[in-house]
Amino acid sequence: MTDYPHGYCGMPCALCTRCRTAGKSRCPGCSCDGYYTEPCKVHHCCRSKKLEQCGECPEFPCVKLGNMGDFRDLNTNNAKMRNCRAVASAGFEAWYAEYAERADMLTEALENYNDGRMKRFLCELFIRRSISDLRDIMLRARNLTGTLKEKGKALRELAESSSGKSDL
Repeated sequence: MTDYPHGYCGMPCALCTRCRTAGKSRCPGCSCDGYYTEPCKVHHCCRSKKLEQCGECPEFPCVKLGNMGDFRDLNTNNAKMRNCRAVASAGFEAWYAEYAERADMLTEALENYNDGRMKRFLCELFIRRSISDLRDIMLRARNLTGTLKEKGKALRELAESSSGKSDL
C-alpha cells in the first residue's frame, strides 16, 4: 500500500489540489507536516495522543475540531467530518483502504484525462463521490479514446451524467 498523506481532522490530503501540484506551492499533506500543521490544534492533539486521525479519539467530536467547514481551496461537501465519522465507526485501516483506492484512481485520472485544466474538477470529484461511482466512472473512462483534451472532456461528461452528479 502506498503511504498517502492524510489530515488528522479528516482532510483527504492526497486528493487535494495543493498536494497534487508541483513546485513551491505543493503541500506534502498534514500527516507529513504540511503547510497548515504548525498552527493546527488538531494536528498537535492527534500527534500527542499518537492517533492517526480524530475519529480514533474517544473524545471525538471535541471542541478542538471547532466548526469544520470545507477546506478553503476546494468544495469537499464537508469531507473532513464524513471521514472522521467513517474512522470512528469502521476504524482507520478500513477508511484508509478506501482512501488509498480513491488516491490511486485520482492519480490515474490526472495522468490520463487531465488536459491541464481539470485538476480541481478531478480532485473534487474524487473527494465528493462515492467509491462505487468512482469505480464505475473509471471503468468506463478506460475505454475512452482520442487526444488528452478529448478524453478529458469525455471524462467530465461521464462524471456529470453518472448517478452521483448532484455531488458536483
